[in-house]
Amino acid sequence: MTIQQIRYVIGIAGAGSFNKAAEKLFISQPSLTSSVHDLEDEIGFQIFNRTARGITLTERGKEFLSDAEVLFRDFTSFRDKYTRGERKNFSVSALYYAFAREAFVHVVRQFGSEGYDFAFREKKASDVIDDVAAGKSEIGILYLSDSNRDGITRLLRASCLEFHHLTECNAFVYLHESHPLAGRESLSLDDLTGYRFVTFDTDDVRSFFPDELITRYSLDKAIRVADRSTELNLLKTLKGYTFLSGVSGEETNEDFLLIPLKNQDGVALGTFQLGYITHGDGKMNGIGRAYIDNVRRILHIAGL
Repeated sequence: MTIQQIRYVIGIAGAGSFNKAAEKLFISQPSLTSSVHDLEDEIGFQIFNRTARGITLTERGKEFLSDAEVLFRDFTSFRDKYTRGERKNFSVSALYYAFAREAFVHVVRQFGSEGYDFAFREKKASDVIDDVAAGKSEIGILYLSDSNRDGITRLLRASCLEFHHLTECNAFVYLHESHPLAGRESLSLDDLTGYRFVTFDTDDVRSFFPDELITRYSLDKAIRVADRSTELNLLKTLKGYTFLSGVSGEETNEDFLLIPLKNQDGVALGTFQLGYITHGDGKMNGIGRAYIDNVRRILHIAGL
């Protein structure tokens, strides 16, 4: 039994399937499956029930997962205690938010003369968590929703990380001003039927909507791109659309629009809890506190 195998089990339980876990853990599915099979052979019982619809924990698997999470938290704390160096550095990992970048710029200007090494990484939620857990970043910026809350909370707990609430926001449709729906005050998923859905974060749609809606509106058939500039180009040329949370509003330019996403009864779809994650002890140095202060200030200026 290895720490890597323990990490794999926690990742699979959090992702809900071997396929999704393999993507997040940066390992091929056959290798992941083989590693877990080896672990199950060693301990003498199955951790997961495998079905065509996904995986569930066996009764003994539930007990194993609970103990594994404790062990992994202890290992993470032990590793961090003896591997963190004394170099002055400050890094942030975040979802694709303009306010997070702007706050980082202010911090670099404020502390740039003090010899810090700076890094700002824009990533998917699972990668943001991995960066903070591994000590690559002191702070991570992400959000919780009804669809992703359980999985992300489990990953945070397993990595001994803590989520700190900042504000709440709702889902918006993001499209070019030339789009046929650009003049609408609000949009529903039915209104978007027939238009191209574009995204660079394949996990993001499952954070916005439950599987039932994803299947009904074929949101799992998105055009996937590698970066924001390509996404914007396709939104314009293909009359496509994507989804953003309300706090992204300040990064829209004059050619693109944010339109509230609502159901057919005019009720807003999707409420998100925006926040930041840190290690469980909650301790931040002066530069970390300054960064979060800037985030709060920017969100307040933006009217949130």
